[in-house]
Amino acid sequence: TTCRRVRAWARSPAKLEALAKEVASEGWQIEVVPSAEQACSRAGLILTVTPAREPLVRASWVRGRRVLVSAIGADAPGKQELEPELVAAADLVVVDSRAQCIERGELQHAVTAGLLSADSAVEIGEWLDPARNKGSEPQKEPPQLVVFDSTGVAVQDVKIAEL
Repeated sequence: TTCRRVRAWARSPAKLEALAKEVASEGWQIEVVPSAEQACSRAGLILTVTPAREPLVRASWVRGRRVLVSAIGADAPGKQELEPELVAAADLVVVDSRAQCIERGELQHAVTAGLLSADSAVEIGEWLDPARNKGSEPQKEPPQLVVFDSTGVAVQDVKIAEL
């Protein structure tokens, strides 16, 4: 990719400093910012990788622009990085495993709050299947807000490692 700029925030200054050094050594330009909101502002891709148990990213921070939010930290019951309203506001919610995400991913909070039905999330394998869209009207506009909720599926990890 030609994108080589990263804006980063972390709750731990020591971990953020280590990340900044590592990313810079790989040729990326990194801007360390003092808040999660600043890290998310103007971002087209937001990646969350934390053990948080309360929302770190708010729906209001991503409205009105195209954004892919890839949340991979919520991998156990009770963990949460995204505000449930953010997940519910997504034009497309893609999950690695619907069953797992309802139990331990970001989906657990939006579904429990009654903001989203579990059936509205599409598993990544279904979404990538070309047969899924046969005979349907092509999408006129790409989705504005996409949330990818990944709890980790061993078989997917094995297949990715084989690539």
